[in-house]
Amino acid sequence: MTFTMPIVAVLGAMFGFITGNIFGDPWIGLIGGAIVGAALAGVLAKITSVKRWKSIWGVAVLFGVVAAIFGGVGGLFGGFLVGLSMGWFATWVGTGQYRKRVPIYYTPGQVLWHSTFLFICAFVFFFLIAPLVPVIWLSFNAENFFTFTPEMLSFKAEGYSLKHYRDFLGTDEWMVPLKNSLIIAPIATIISVSLGTLAAIGLSQSHVPGRQAMMAILISPMIVPLIISATGMFFFYAPLGNWLQVNLGLNQAFVGYVKVIL
Repeated sequence: MTFTMPIVAVLGAMFGFITGNIFGDPWIGLIGGAIVGAALAGVLAKITSVKRWKSIWGVAVLFGVVAAIFGGVGGLFGGFLVGLSMGWFATWVGTGQYRKRVPIYYTPGQVLWHSTFLFICAFVFFFLIAPLVPVIWLSFNAENFFTFTPEMLSFKAEGYSLKHYRDFLGTDEWMVPLKNSLIIAPIATIISVSLGTLAAIGLSQSHVPGRQAMMAILISPMIVPLIISATGMFFFYAPLGNWLQVNLGLNQAFVGYVKVIL
């Protein structure tokens, strides 16, 4: 318990800080979350692995009900997810599940680093995916602008609509670019995969001169922010497209395909 309580308290403090920000008092939320996390770890300390999931769902339901009292339907969902996360984490640590897939000869420091690494990966994945959730939610907004209305936050039917999807599917302004994307994407994929495979085969040979330099050049787009790469490619390929149109008389749409593929 002496190990589980502070660890779960840290997670509770994180959730509490976020919740406190919503209600305008983050530091009270942080302290309260830490206390709740430590208390939860103490309560679940005696839970066996057999009853683990029953305990997790029980914590999730309890958190959901309490949050619903203060935040309505939105609080119910948020509290349920927080309770599910904290219940799982508390029992995962308390029942020793964190050592289950770790070699038995690992030292405590190695176990800590292994678990920390997994959580870092999980958080990175979460922060990459999480921004998509509100965008999907906002796509059902009944208003003309992408904003959370009181009706949406209260989960009222009048706050939701399929108007944005009707606008998307019913106008050429959106369908023509969609058609172009469906045409360009497979062509660009085939060309890029073919060239990438050939480059990988060639660069895997140790006798290729300048292999390290070429590999660094090919990998460099991965470490440069996408907006910078896109801006550079735009200014590089725009004159090329103009030259193809003016001097060779090529169709503008075809030139666009060439520039996108390149």
